[in-house]
Amino acid sequence: MGRNPKPAAALKLSGSWRASSRSKGEPPREEALPECPAWLDDVARAAWHDWLPRIAAMKVMSAADRDALAIMCDTWSRYLVARARLLEEGEVIRVEGGDRVTVKRNPWSAVLAEHGDRLRRMMSEFGMTPVGRARVGAAKEAAKDAKVEDIFTRRA
Repeated sequence: MGRNPKPAAALKLSGSWRASSRSKGEPPREEALPECPAWLDDVARAAWHDWLPRIAAMKVMSAADRDALAIMCDTWSRYLVARARLLEEGEVIRVEGGDRVTVKRNPWSAVLAEHGDRLRRMMSEFGMTPVGRARVGAAKEAAKDAKVEDIFTRRA
């Protein structure tokens, strides 16, 4: 399968010569930032208002990404619920069945792991992990020092 292609804006930020050829097939990025969806709960809304400025500063967010960010915020809220339940009930639980008691792993542990994995993947897509930032080209310092035109003239 391979890696997903880097967006043209990310290529341009990282100073890649591929930015001009890649941008021909991509729709232009909208500058307007999306509004927070009404269906998010309070915890997810707080995550939205915390994460949106960070993602917008990396210039990888557009109004088209609203639902993806909303799902990430909702996943964060669900992750915290699962974490609280796991901390409350413990890693293992006692299950009584008839005349015996069995100790087993708390089901909230699997829910927490699932939401954590989903959250990590989504955060990477938005450049909110070290690998994700490298992948979307959020290294702005390199872009400030070397513009695409400067790269070509230095090699010539």
